[in-house]
Amino acid sequence: MFFHRYLQIGKQRMRWLQLKKNKIRRIVCALAAAVLTAAALAGCGTPKDCEGDGEITTIEKGVLKVGINLKDGSMGYVDEKTAKPAGFAPDTAAKIAEKLGLSLEIIDTTEENLLNSLDADLYDCVISTVGITDWNQKYYSATKAYADVSKVRDKLGEEVEYTELAVFGKKGSCLIPAIENQALKPLIKDGTLTEISKTYFEKDIVLK
Repeated sequence: MFFHRYLQIGKQRMRWLQLKKNKIRRIVCALAAAVLTAAALAGCGTPKDCEGDGEITTIEKGVLKVGINLKDGSMGYVDEKTAKPAGFAPDTAAKIAEKLGLSLEIIDTTEENLLNSLDADLYDCVISTVGITDWNQKYYSATKAYADVSKVRDKLGEEVEYTELAVFGKKGSCLIPAIENQALKPLIKDGTLTEISKTYFEKDIVLK
């Protein structure tokens, strides 16, 4: 009788221990899932370096490669006297590179291939008459609009449907927020971009 009672107690204890183990296992699995979910969400969010104050990474170390259409009127062209890029976009690119402490390399690209060539890593960013659209922002990273060319269409070499311009980079590029925070904002604030705009367009197209 005593032995039978002992076996019952033993079985109950074993069931209790099994239930406890199962509960602990469920808790561990839940915690693991939570950690994995948090990691996944962190990967989908903005990395710390993408806050605009992190290390600037470019295709070629120390060089900012910029895609610009150099057949775009006052926005971008090749100066006949110097045989060098000139216009609002090249001068803006030069000031951005200077702010970031980088040398500048301009790569002449047709308007229709400006964004496509970002995917091929031909350059780090695009500064041209590429306007902000839902599609552009979905597939590429972009700064906030810094200029509006709606009032200077006659001085452009390309037809422009979307007139608010941004600097574009590959999707998820940490360089784009760095350009916005470390270069564009200061250049807008100190009037540098306005001076460049008035030089080539005789108007201020910069968005404050």
